[in-house]
Amino acid sequence: QVDGTTTANLTLTQTATGGNSGSVDDGVNGTAGDAFSSLSKTSSSSILTVNAQATGGTGGGRDSATGKAANGGSATSFASATNDAGEARANYSFGTDAQGGSGGLGRNGADGGDGGAATRTATASTVGDFTARTFGSARGGTGGSLTNGSGGTAGAGGSATDITTVTSTGNGLIDANSVGAYGGAGGNVNSGTGTGGAGGSATATDTGSNAGSQSVTLGTTAQGGAGGYGRGVGESGGAGGVGTIVSATGTSTGGGTVNVTATQTGGRGGDGYDGATGGAGADSNLLDVVTGSTSGALTLTQTATAGAGGTSQTTGSTAGTAGNATSSLSAANSDGGNVTGTSNADGGAGGAAAGAGTSNNAANGGSAAAAIALTDTGTVSATAIADGGNGGNA
Repeated sequence: QVDGTTTANLTLTQTATGGNSGSVDDGVNGTAGDAFSSLSKTSSSSILTVNAQATGGTGGGRDSATGKAANGGSATSFASATNDAGEARANYSFGTDAQGGSGGLGRNGADGGDGGAATRTATASTVGDFTARTFGSARGGTGGSLTNGSGGTAGAGGSATDITTVTSTGNGLIDANSVGAYGGAGGNVNSGTGTGGAGGSATATDTGSNAGSQSVTLGTTAQGGAGGYGRGVGESGGAGGVGTIVSATGTSTGGGTVNVTATQTGGRGGDGYDGATGGAGADSNLLDVVTGSTSGALTLTQTATAGAGGTSQTTGSTAGTAGNATSSLSAANSDGGNVTGTSNADGGAGGAAAGAGTSNNAANGGSAAAAIALTDTGTVSATAIADGGNGGNA
């Protein structure tokens, strides 16, 4: 791994890329390379930046009446920055730190390969009154598509996981406001018949804390991947992937302002062509995932958004079912500061009926329900908003 030492600004960047696997006809698939990049540094620098990027290899295609194309390689990124003389930045990349490889293309009957999984872990810590921050994401690989087959299944999108921890032992500003996980999209059926690949799942956890009056700001997203297009009577678009916020927790023992936001989004269902049914949008359900404490002002916001149903793109296809959304938030500020909370739920849009001359109906929008209950010795402001999804256009 890379290394360096200076009391000035120190930036360490490490990149791992998995190799692509070769394509086959009827033979044994090659294996796409996994990518693993782990980089940790403890220093006494003005600014310490540690970036670890990983990209999985692409799965090889398969041209055969049977079997499945190769899966994409996985990607694992682990970055840890600890600084006792200045700011610490871990995977502060403003982009994708872990990218799963794409699944291989299935031809003439072979199924598509699945997208590779992606895992991002970022830990930024300062000892003393110094800022700690991160900004980045994990993205699952795209599932492999299909061409010229009959009744096959396109590859599923890869899963994505993000785990973020940002801390300061003193009066350091905490910035973990733009992190998250995004499931890969399912593969499409570009020609022939078959079912679209399912969207990949996404899971996110975000934790931040300090011991001073500086602010603590957290914002994380878990978004399931979109399902791929399906094609042909009896087939369907892929289902949208599920998003899961595990937790988002902000703490300031010194009375700093704490703002915690979590957004969980279900993936959209894949469209249906040539008689295929549109895929179902994923549900999104949140229960008390945002928490925090401070003697200052605490703001908690959680939003559950369900996936839209897939569109019926041609005559004879059926629109996909929308996902439903619920958001329930019960919280307290144990350190006694004022607390403001918002619980949002947005149902998915119903699949549209877009095919010229189609006699099938568009689908109904998804339901939404939101609830909130806050407890505190200071001022409390609570808002719950539920918006049902729009019905599909016809």
